[in-house]
Amino acid sequence: MKKLTLLLLIAISCGFYTGVRAQVNVTSVSEKNDADNFYKMMKEAFPLSFNDPASPRFVFFNKNKNFVFGVGGFVQVQGIYDFNGVPNDNYFTTNTIALKGEQSGGRYGISVGQSRLFFKLVGDTDVGRLVTYMEMEFEGNQSTPILRQAFIKFKGFTIGKTWSTFCDIAAGPATVDEEGPSSEVALRQPQIRYTYNFTDKLEASLALEYVEPSYTEGEFTKYINQRIPDFPINVKYSFKNGSHLQAGAVLRNMYYKDEVEDKDRIVTGWGASLSGIWQFAENTSLCFQGVYGKGISNYIQDISGSGLDLVPSATAEGKLKAFNAWGGYIGFSHNWSKVLTSNIMYSYARVLDRYGMPATSYKYAQYAAANLFWDFSEYGSCAIEYVFGRRNDFNKDYGNASRINTMIQYRF
Repeated sequence: MKKLTLLLLIAISCGFYTGVRAQVNVTSVSEKNDADNFYKMMKEAFPLSFNDPASPRFVFFNKNKNFVFGVGGFVQVQGIYDFNGVPNDNYFTTNTIALKGEQSGGRYGISVGQSRLFFKLVGDTDVGRLVTYMEMEFEGNQSTPILRQAFIKFKGFTIGKTWSTFCDIAAGPATVDEEGPSSEVALRQPQIRYTYNFTDKLEASLALEYVEPSYTEGEFTKYINQRIPDFPINVKYSFKNGSHLQAGAVLRNMYYKDEVEDKDRIVTGWGASLSGIWQFAENTSLCFQGVYGKGISNYIQDISGSGLDLVPSATAEGKLKAFNAWGGYIGFSHNWSKVLTSNIMYSYARVLDRYGMPATSYKYAQYAAANLFWDFSEYGSCAIEYVFGRRNDFNKDYGNASRINTMIQYRF
């Protein structure tokens, strides 16, 4: 932490020194006061999830105003009360719900881990628009920063770590809970992506993404290094009123060691999704997503990283099999006024097979939430939210949990 702080101080000092020599200027920008289009430049170039930072309040720009650099983020304080004890203050993850009879009871917590800091450069070079972006979140041990996104965007290419191409992050519902719907496809991965705009409304993206599969090793299997990246693709059509529809797919190959026959084996996984936003009234919109596939548990929010991409076969030693899984969510958002918004949503995620996993393993989960957001200023927001979750195992054991989230956020 001390080393990071020192590097940031050096970078800021160098920035001021360079600014003096290059006559770099600084100004305050906002959506209401955007005479130089700096606010628009800071927001463009990539879709933001609800929880991602927006345009910074202060930006630096050069004499020609063709390069803009911003440092921004927000401070967010979140208070929670758990009625049945989900362990993480920032993430209400339904696969961590304790089973009935094993729950620890209610507890309260306060967290600042969702606070963000980002650096963004947008500029017009001789050969086109260039965007660089780096974002940190303070969810490490003792609130140390964790790198969430870092990428370069140029000529249709996005290179670095950002939201997966298989995601439709703009279609995610607004929640105080950072986890969000249990079935949502929402993860950040290192990648090389190319996006082609057929028209102003129609675009398609194809990527190579680096991801380590999360699988459960059997008695006669072993994890080995992966050799092929994932291949996600999406096609998106945008409508004039802010609605959009996106279809996505992903192909992945996962390697493991079969110690019975002493062979490296490969299992092919695939997935498909359909998502979007429908602005069916002036102040009311619907968001949705459905996903289905084989060996794509790592992409489904609730079961990502839980060892369910591949699991031991029930019939053959030394073999791993890919789970079939599916999920979907639907959410409604209504603007009561310019500063008051409410959201309700429901989500369901399920794995279809048990294979060689024990009967106590995860089968499906449900997630529901309702909230109210109040923008008390252009830069400040607060919210209250109720979340309910239910986890069911293959042996029909289950656990219910619920939480009240409160949040106050100030952006800079």
